[in-house]
Amino acid sequence: MKYYIGKIEEINGGMEYYDKFLFSTKGNADKYMDKVARDWRGCTKNDWDEEQGGYWSDCTIVRDCGCREIPKEDYDVLAKYLAVL
Repeated sequence: MKYYIGKIEEINGGMEYYDKFLFSTKGNADKYMDKVARDWRGCTKNDWDEEQGGYWSDCTIVRDCGCREIPKEDYDVLAKYLAVL
């Protein structure tokens, strides 16, 4: 099991929003992040926009901004207090 802090970006018009969150996975972290971005606003694979590099949900584009692996000790401490950073 590996532990991460992930980051999602939403762009709606001229506004940009970022959310960070904790997750752990035994699988591929990049695939996990893509699934999170797709599910963030209820998008499907058909909502993917190659040019924008994200998923469209109405007038909002949702992008996977990647993740950073963290030590299990850090994950355990952060998970006690918050899930979204």
